[in-house]
Amino acid sequence: MRRIGALIAFLALAVLAGQAWASSSAEQPYRIDSHGRLVTDVYVDGHGPFTFLIDTASSRSLIFEHVRKQLGLAQSQPERLTIYGINDVAEVMPVKPSELRVAGESVRGLTLGVLPDSENSGPDGVLGIDILTRYFVVLDRGAMRLKLLPPGEDSTRAYAGWSRVDLTPRPLKKFSIQFWYLNSRFNGERLTALFDLGAGMTMMNWGAAERLGVHKYRFTANGPPPEELQDVLGKKAPAVRIEGMEVRLMGRSWNRQMVIVADAPVFGYFDLEEQPAAIMGTSVLGDNSLAIDFAGQHLFIGPTEKESD
Repeated sequence: MRRIGALIAFLALAVLAGQAWASSSAEQPYRIDSHGRLVTDVYVDGHGPFTFLIDTASSRSLIFEHVRKQLGLAQSQPERLTIYGINDVAEVMPVKPSELRVAGESVRGLTLGVLPDSENSGPDGVLGIDILTRYFVVLDRGAMRLKLLPPGEDSTRAYAGWSRVDLTPRPLKKFSIQFWYLNSRFNGERLTALFDLGAGMTMMNWGAAERLGVHKYRFTANGPPPEELQDVLGKKAPAVRIEGMEVRLMGRSWNRQMVIVADAPVFGYFDLEEQPAAIMGTSVLGDNSLAIDFAGQHLFIGPTEKESD
């Protein structure tokens, strides 16, 4: 799904209702993969563990074809699902396993999309917001633990001392799918940023870069991005890397950040192509503990941790 550490997970256009039975406190380890993305173990119909990407910008949870074959899952409905991906837009097979288990939680009645296997090794699936938004999600970076807590004040109270940032929900123009955005500042310029923990890197479009004084015309001689990156970064516009950028969220700042600038197709998928915008991935937030209150529309940012060399 992500070639060369691609930045955004596949986006599914329809979310079918499922059921989850939440315990008072459930948790399990999570890990950071070779592309800087957050992954954890998921059991499907008692089989696994399978490695799933934790993705706040995927509207549907997904599995790859090799998992479907291993589990013998058949197509669950006549209609195929339209999946928006970083490399393509495709019609894919829907499947409906009996149960997904993650962090002690049992999720039943959920329809998953099946993605074709990638040429490169990657995760076995994607844990999307159709599951994540049912919970108060905690990513404890110090302990490397994922916690799925019941939404509400009892869960929020323990993280009230962390920096709190508004999460703004916004539906797509053409489809009733909602994603989450942060009011951010890049080198002091205010930008709308998609909250995307499934992206290992952070990216902005050229409209945003122009605001920061990085002018596209100065890089036209560079030509298009390398062919192996054109599905991700676009086939015509130049793509450049900016080093040493400051990123700020409500009083919290991260210095010396690397940001990719490109008019990538993904900005169009999120209706962001006509405004200066960014996509904020784990390259900024991945070393912090996070508590995501989807119901209350807040992101709590906790301590910063670094893995030992």
